[in-house]
Amino acid sequence: MSDPEPDAIFRERLLRAVSEELRPLVEKATGTELDAIGRQHNRFRTGVPLKGLEAGGSRPAPKLPEGLWKRR
Repeated sequence: MSDPEPDAIFRERLLRAVSEELRPLVEKATGTELDAIGRQHNRFRTGVPLKGLEAGGSRPAPKLPEGLWKRR
Protein backbone atom coordinates (compact mmCIF):
# COMPACT_ATOMS: atom_id res chain seq x y z
CA MET A 1 0.00 0.00 0.00
CA SER A 2 1.24 3.48 -0.78
CA ASP A 3 1.96 6.15 1.80
CA PRO A 4 -1.14 7.80 3.30
CA GLU A 5 -2.31 10.96 1.58
CA PRO A 6 -1.36 14.05 3.65
CA ASP A 7 -4.15 15.99 5.40
CA ALA A 8 -3.61 19.09 3.25
CA ILE A 9 -4.09 17.24 -0.06
CA PHE A 10 -7.08 15.24 1.20
CA ARG A 11 -8.64 18.42 2.63
CA GLU A 12 -8.42 20.12 -0.78
CA ARG A 13 -10.22 17.20 -2.45
CA LEU A 14 -12.80 17.10 0.32
CA LEU A 15 -13.52 20.84 0.14
CA ARG A 16 -14.73 20.33 -3.43
CA ALA A 17 -17.32 17.77 -2.26
CA VAL A 18 -18.80 19.32 0.91
CA SER A 19 -21.46 22.02 1.28
CA GLU A 20 -20.66 25.60 2.24
CA GLU A 21 -21.85 24.93 5.81
CA LEU A 22 -19.24 22.19 6.32
CA ARG A 23 -16.26 24.04 4.82
CA PRO A 24 -15.17 25.69 8.12
CA LEU A 25 -15.29 22.30 9.84
CA VAL A 26 -13.23 20.64 7.10
CA GLU A 27 -10.66 23.44 7.21
CA LYS A 28 -10.07 22.82 10.95
CA ALA A 29 -10.36 19.01 10.97
CA THR A 30 -7.30 16.73 10.95
CA GLY A 31 -6.54 13.03 10.72
CA THR A 32 -9.43 10.72 11.57
CA GLU A 33 -11.85 13.65 11.69
CA LEU A 34 -11.14 14.33 8.00
CA ASP A 35 -11.50 10.61 7.24
CA ALA A 36 -14.92 10.51 8.93
CA ILE A 37 -16.17 13.57 7.03
CA GLY A 38 -14.81 12.12 3.81
CA ARG A 39 -16.63 8.81 4.33
CA GLN A 40 -19.92 10.72 4.72
CA HIS A 41 -19.31 12.19 1.24
CA ASN A 42 -17.87 9.03 -0.38
CA ARG A 43 -14.34 10.41 -0.43
CA PHE A 44 -11.52 8.23 0.87
CA ARG A 45 -7.91 9.06 1.64
CA THR A 46 -5.48 7.20 -0.61
CA GLY A 47 -3.02 4.86 1.06
CA VAL A 48 -5.23 4.14 4.10
CA PRO A 49 -6.89 0.72 4.36
CA LEU A 50 -10.67 0.81 4.63
CA LYS A 51 -12.11 -0.16 7.98
CA GLY A 52 -12.87 -3.88 8.06
CA LEU A 53 -10.21 -4.87 5.55
CA GLU A 54 -6.99 -6.47 6.72
CA ALA A 55 -3.79 -4.59 5.94
CA GLY A 56 -2.42 -7.57 3.99
CA GLY A 57 -5.34 -8.23 1.67
CA SER A 58 -9.06 -8.32 1.33
CA ARG A 59 -11.85 -10.33 2.88
CA PRO A 60 -12.87 -13.63 1.28
CA ALA A 61 -15.89 -13.52 -0.99
CA PRO A 62 -19.17 -14.47 0.69
CA LYS A 63 -20.68 -17.88 -0.09
CA LEU A 64 -23.61 -17.79 -2.50
CA PRO A 65 -26.82 -19.54 -1.46
CA GLU A 66 -27.53 -22.97 -2.98
CA GLY A 67 -29.55 -22.85 -6.18
CA LEU A 68 -28.89 -19.19 -6.92
CA TRP A 69 -27.31 -19.99 -10.29
CA LYS A 70 -29.61 -22.80 -11.41
CA ARG A 71 -30.65 -22.70 -15.05
CA ARG A 72 -34.32 -22.35 -15.82
